[in-house]
Amino acid sequence: MKKSNFREFKAKIDPEIDKAVDDALAFVEDGNIAKGEELLADLISKYPDLYIVQYGMGTVLAMKGDYSGSITHFDKCLELFPFFAEAWFNRGASFKNLLDLGNAIISFKEVIKFGDRDDYFVNSANEFLGDMEESIYRDTGLSLDLYVKSMEEFNHSVLKMQKQQYEQAINGFQKVLSLNRKHAQSFGNIALCYSFLGEKQKAVLAFDNALEIDPQYEPALKNKAILLSLKDGEKFSVNQLETIDFYKEVVETKSNK
Repeated sequence: MKKSNFREFKAKIDPEIDKAVDDALAFVEDGNIAKGEELLADLISKYPDLYIVQYGMGTVLAMKGDYSGSITHFDKCLELFPFFAEAWFNRGASFKNLLDLGNAIISFKEVIKFGDRDDYFVNSANEFLGDMEESIYRDTGLSLDLYVKSMEEFNHSVLKMQKQQYEQAINGFQKVLSLNRKHAQSFGNIALCYSFLGEKQKAVLAFDNALEIDPQYEPALKNKAILLSLKDGEKFSVNQLETIDFYKEVVETKSNK
């Protein structure tokens, strides 16, 4: 089935461009990232519809530490040729570096789906998924699939919250909590939504639920204090909002020490 899919999907290939991408990446491997990026930028401007060119630029940006930029190019590469296991792997690695474990898991599963069983990328993806499965189940009791589902719902709900669609966001965060009752961030964000809706008592209760799970959850501590300091009729301001990416920042701080 997999080989049939490869034959049915027609990706544009140009041996000369393949070599040009290899040459550009050789500069990167030798430490001259600027030169490699310059060459790939020129190739992108001329051949944006060649998947290998998008892959090359994604790889360069990942090596620079621009993981968000690299993902943009890996996504374009995979739109053009979705069976490219190495691109899925590098996409997963970029999401992993951004601490977006849900998308990292999705990407590494695609590596296993399309890669050869004995390939380095497949073995590394299997190792990552095995470690994640053990860690996630230990911390949340969720399978990988349910964890990914919960994170997709969480991210979708955050977007609703940012668009000030607070009631829809609350419903989404509650769906996350139906899967993972110990997700302090969802309680914290529900509290914020209620704060913006002017429902102070519900907001305080949600903040308390978040802090019962994690007494050190700083956004809930700070945002609850701000809410309680407001006078009657005074609205909770978006500018007062403490970051919703607290746990990501904690991990980044620890990794930089």
